[in-house]
Amino acid sequence: MTFYILLALLNGFCIAISRIWNGQLASYYGAFRASYVNHIIGFLFLSVVMLLLLEPPQLSTSANMLVYLGGFIGAFYVAINSLVMSRLGSTNTMILVITGQMGFGLLLDSSTNSSSELLLKVLGVMFIVIGVYLKQAIQHKQASLAS
Repeated sequence: MTFYILLALLNGFCIAISRIWNGQLASYYGAFRASYVNHIIGFLFLSVVMLLLLEPPQLSTSANMLVYLGGFIGAFYVAINSLVMSRLGSTNTMILVITGQMGFGLLLDSSTNSSSELLLKVLGVMFIVIGVYLKQAIQHKQASLAS
């Protein structure tokens, strides 16, 4: 179990550094071109890994075709993240992305939680969003006063 916990933490580090580098790439190419470059490099990397493992990928014929939309959503996520990262910065972007994940989790859990428990969770997510908004507003005001 410890190995998987460490692996999950490493994955979080990889996601964070990937978001930062994709945001920087977007400043050179724009969000959608940066996403394209990101996915081409990812495709090449995974192609080499698959060749080394000698396991060609096979699409499942029994799976519902909707499950393959994850690739589309992943590409869309990278493009949006690249665009937002250059405007909000890495910390704010990561906080808001995680908050969005929490919000969607709340939506999925809404039928299984009690109303008071759900209300507390919704308030927690709202406080995160309000905190990031206030931080951005204060920084914007300080920057305009300094100029």
